[in-house]
Amino acid sequence: MSPTRFTKAGFAKICRDLGKKHPVIASILKTYGIPPMYQRPFGFETLVKIILEQQVSLASARAAFNKLESKLGKITPQNILAHDTGALRACSVSRQKASYLHHLSQMVASGSIIFETLAEAPDEEVKHQLMQVKGIGPWTAEVVLMLCLQRPDLFPVGDVALVNSVRLLNETPEWTLKEVETLGEQYAPYRTIAAYCYWHAYIQRKNIAY
Repeated sequence: MSPTRFTKAGFAKICRDLGKKHPVIASILKTYGIPPMYQRPFGFETLVKIILEQQVSLASARAAFNKLESKLGKITPQNILAHDTGALRACSVSRQKASYLHHLSQMVASGSIIFETLAEAPDEEVKHQLMQVKGIGPWTAEVVLMLCLQRPDLFPVGDVALVNSVRLLNETPEWTLKEVETLGEQYAPYRTIAAYCYWHAYIQRKNIAY
């Protein structure tokens, strides 16, 4: 059986349905409108971008990616493996992230990760396989499931923007990550779409270019 995905056609309706049940979501929709359906292609280049985005601003990650693309010509496993850590660091990639990109490239080049197969795997299998790559933890794996594979029921409490938005909009600055996770459970089976709403509020409030 193919995994469940949400679609662009049904996305706005799910947002509105969540708003009917949950006042905070309703307030987000009233203030900022329906969020965009944040979406990225599932593949090697996107994983490189997401690794670069770890613990830095989107603008910094974008600048590093652009430098990397300019140096390599095309972002492929073979091209990354052909450049050592020093070459990647010259593109504003940290030493640690350079090691992550090299390991990701090795996993893809060796066939340990096959994107076409992984796209049809259950959520937990996708997370398990992606987390075999150095530098890919639960947050990265869950973001890939949400943005790339449109899986509908994830609420990544490792995401700082999501957690900050939840705490602010629910007026609960003292909440632990466990409490944020517990809140997310009320949005099942559409936790991803609720997370998109919270992200949307955060991005709009901070005037961030996504």
